[in-house]
Amino acid sequence: MNNLIRQANELLKNRGFEYAFCGGWAIDLFIGAETRKHSDIDILAYWSERDTIIQYMQSLGFQVYEMLGGGKAHHITDIHNQLKRKRNIFCCTQDCELVCLSATDEAGIYFINFKHIGQTKLNFVEFLFNDKDDTDLLYARNHAVKLALSDAILYNGSLPYLSPEMCLLYKSTDTQREGYQSDYDNAMANMTLQQRRWLDDALTIMYPEGHKWRL
Repeated sequence: MNNLIRQANELLKNRGFEYAFCGGWAIDLFIGAETRKHSDIDILAYWSERDTIIQYMQSLGFQVYEMLGGGKAHHITDIHNQLKRKRNIFCCTQDCELVCLSATDEAGIYFINFKHIGQTKLNFVEFLFNDKDDTDLLYARNHAVKLALSDAILYNGSLPYLSPEMCLLYKSTDTQREGYQSDYDNAMANMTLQQRRWLDDALTIMYPEGHKWRL
């Protein structure tokens, strides 16, 4: 598997919080091959460990920003001063070429412009926060949609990743985005019947009017 992913795993493992690769990299970890260029590294994490993750990434010299929507982000310098409007944060070094930040007229708030040029260095990591209970991972947009943790978090060797059915459910909100349809096609060709049925059931709940990925 890609050396950048292995570097990220070494950065995150045994640091006092749970995590798993998600997004397009999770699909590739499931398939066991790199199928396309990826813009960045996405990491599933849990809300209960958000502060621990922020402080750890800051200790490594990363700057941490929380997404606000509307093309803006808030620079987190104090874990006691967070807005928590969205479930994702991104961490970048000062020399990161993947994101451009420009100041707004609000202190600590920046306009953001992501450059989709493909990540080649471990200078950017995005965390997406989720909830879980004792047995299940809860889909962020509807906690009634859940998947057993043993089925939701899988492993490629020592690399934890989010299962393809849950990944595709998240991707279902923007099927026209670059790479998402190929992720679906590649994953579906390798998923078990149980995984495909879970995804179809979840899509039925989230899109009762229909969805292009429903069976």
